[in-house]
Amino acid sequence: MSDIAQAWLDFDIRNDPEFENIIKPFIENQLKELELYDRQRLARNPDIQYIFHKHAYDVSDDVRKTAAHLGQPEQVQEALYWAMLAHDIGKRMVPVEAWDKPGKPTPEEKALTRQHPDLGLALLDDHLGDLDHPFVDLMRDVIKYHHAHMDGSGTPPGITGDMLSKPVRLCAIVEAFDGYTKPRPDRPTPRSAAEALDKMHHDPDKGAKMYDMELLAAFTSVKLGTPSGNAPTPHKPASKAVSVGSV
Repeated sequence: MSDIAQAWLDFDIRNDPEFENIIKPFIENQLKELELYDRQRLARNPDIQYIFHKHAYDVSDDVRKTAAHLGQPEQVQEALYWAMLAHDIGKRMVPVEAWDKPGKPTPEEKALTRQHPDLGLALLDDHLGDLDHPFVDLMRDVIKYHHAHMDGSGTPPGITGDMLSKPVRLCAIVEAFDGYTKPRPDRPTPRSAAEALDKMHHDPDKGAKMYDMELLAAFTSVKLGTPSGNAPTPHKPASKAVSVGSV
């Protein structure tokens, strides 16, 4: 893992020649390739709604908005936006038929699609591996650890919160939320924003232990308009009168 401080970023990519001339074109080209890959997916299944390159822009916007809500300067917001844009570039290196299957994926199918962070790192290293730049270090960590969890239960397994920078923790939160709220062939009815955030705040197994709760509170405020630090009220299914435990 690269040596990124546990705090926020101390570099500025705005008007940085290496970023403008080398790094930014790489990210833009990868997103174009990802869009072409999405067209292959849509040709196989025109009904899919989880479009990878659109997902990249959605989560990048949310990361930038949350950083702004946290009072981070524009240089941090911009760096996080561009780093998150690249987080899923490795998905296009997975055989296209591995995605969008109806029903719950098999362990073998999961193992195949979960290779996308490492495949993304390989793309990054092939194109920018010789470039010594702090943004490349950030991008490398976001690509590799955007599915990591604070308790070590994510991907890669065993990577815990003390090993993750604040920017990466925020990216993991936004990535998980978007996954809960977008329809997929194996989960055609997604959660609402409130339901997803409730799970992330309160579920004892699949929520509260997995995320940086301070950052999750800020993200919740951005998505639901609640005061920063206030978790959503636990959701109560209509057929039950049992409340979900608090954090």
